[in-house]
Amino acid sequence: MKTISLILITMISLQSFGQSSSENRNLEFDSLDLQILIRADSILSDETKWNKQDDRKCDDDIANEKYSLFCSLYKASIDITGEYEHRRSSLQLVRFTLEKYENGRVINHRLMDWNNHPDTSFEEIKKVLRESIDEIKTINKAAANGG
Repeated sequence: MKTISLILITMISLQSFGQSSSENRNLEFDSLDLQILIRADSILSDETKWNKQDDRKCDDDIANEKYSLFCSLYKASIDITGEYEHRRSSLQLVRFTLEKYENGRVINHRLMDWNNHPDTSFEEIKKVLRESIDEIKTINKAAANGG
């Protein structure tokens, strides 16, 4: 199941962005990855907590307690692991998941561009986070069952 999911994510994203395979799409998750995404989802508890004008600088988001998708992941990473790792598997999974919904909204920075696009809704932000959480749960369950 893990292999099928990752192959599907890779095929979708390569078609969407024409990216080379230089970006690592063979994701491996540890116990902290799920915690990070659950924390990011809780940081964005409701629409009043969402910053739709991401500038990839998170100090003001943290101070104002209004977070872009990127800064919610940044803050969650710090809260859970004590550091931010840009290409951590859980954060990459969110990037790959949102590619299914980007519909021309991304130019340079997936998380920032998609977050800031006028067509992106808070419900879509939550959907991407929840799909990513569910994907890790599914992969962890399959691994626990020997799959």
